[in-house]
Amino acid sequence: MRDPKTIEETVAKALEAQQFELVDLVIQTQGHKKVLQFFVDKKGGVTLDDCGELTDKIDSILEMENLIDGAYILEVSSPGVQRVLKKPAHFKRFVNERVKIVLKLPLEGRGSFTGIIASAAEDHFVLDDGTNQYKFMYENIKKANLDPVLEF
Repeated sequence: MRDPKTIEETVAKALEAQQFELVDLVIQTQGHKKVLQFFVDKKGGVTLDDCGELTDKIDSILEMENLIDGAYILEVSSPGVQRVLKKPAHFKRFVNERVKIVLKLPLEGRGSFTGIIASAAEDHFVLDDGTNQYKFMYENIKKANLDPVLEF
């Protein structure tokens, strides 16, 4: 198997041509097979039909580019309500939305924070937890996800 970054870049480029964004790629091992989970999005959201069509397209890309050795399981889905935030563009897009982050290195003795994205720049974003505002450099973010308050 090629390195995950190569797989991600190759598939992302192909999806962009069709107005889709590859939000995340998760690769796991299940027995002797690799499980590749592609999380995709587009303006207006992703439908079940989109996922079906993209499964075929991504499968073709993986085969043609010889990116995976051996058997694999391919899953394509929307990023969901707790979507991952990885790039500065993601943080900029979700300014004023609630997010939960886990840090690589703790800040003020804390390893995780939840709050609203107050602003986002190319190298950092500001999180407002309702009491304080914190500036986080993207390089110190281990994991970030939207954390909406769901009301039923």
